[in-house]
Amino acid sequence: GHRAGPKRMRGFGVVELMVSIVPGLVVSGAAVAFVLSSLNSNTEFVRTARLNQDLRSNMDFVSRELRRAGYDENALRYIAMSASSNATSPFAAMQVVREAADNSCVVYAYDSKVAATGGAGGPGQIDAAAGEVHALRRMTRTVNGRLVGVMEVAQTSASAPTLDCDADGPDYGNYPATCNDATGWCPLSDPVQIDITRFRIVDASLWTPPTASANGSKVRDLDVAMDGTLIGAGEVARSVQTSVRMRAECLRP
Repeated sequence: GHRAGPKRMRGFGVVELMVSIVPGLVVSGAAVAFVLSSLNSNTEFVRTARLNQDLRSNMDFVSRELRRAGYDENALRYIAMSASSNATSPFAAMQVVREAADNSCVVYAYDSKVAATGGAGGPGQIDAAAGEVHALRRMTRTVNGRLVGVMEVAQTSASAPTLDCDADGPDYGNYPATCNDATGWCPLSDPVQIDITRFRIVDASLWTPPTASANGSKVRDLDVAMDGTLIGAGEVARSVQTSVRMRAECLRP
């Protein structure tokens, strides 16, 4: 009689195989997209955090410096003077250059504990050689072949007895940049990491006008804003603002 042969084993066809693979590819693609999105978000977070930290660090330095402006170690002597006296502390003067611009500069002074230099200075007197006059500014410099906004800080010395907001700056030819001993200007921000796009100072001080029998007074207050972007990642931009109240008031006749 007729003997039945073994049944032919039938596998997946091409169409069936493709149909079964497509859902797997969709799931895998979604997983890859999620991982890439997470990595990009993490990178963006790290960049933003670093920029915020750099800006805050620079702004904290600026705030601490400006709050010290006008400090006079011998300020009590003015309390003992008569009401008709027009004596003013030499540390009271403050110059804001390019106010409300994106590249403001401020020159100020405060008394230090450094002993008098060369017989000059001492408590209540400005000693430029001892570094009692200071300045802050934003300038645009060429660093590694590109224009970068940088924060710079200056201090007087024996070789730089006066400060000029438009004087030559540090040497950015090498990294880290070096101070300019002749003008007193040194780098504050890191031009390789951050581009300072704005440093704006607005004098928001309040005057009490003088009268026939009393001096006028000025409650000194500065509004300060600083913006920046990361070098190589200009899409990451941040801004910090603060209001700085001077600890020492300014009196004028």
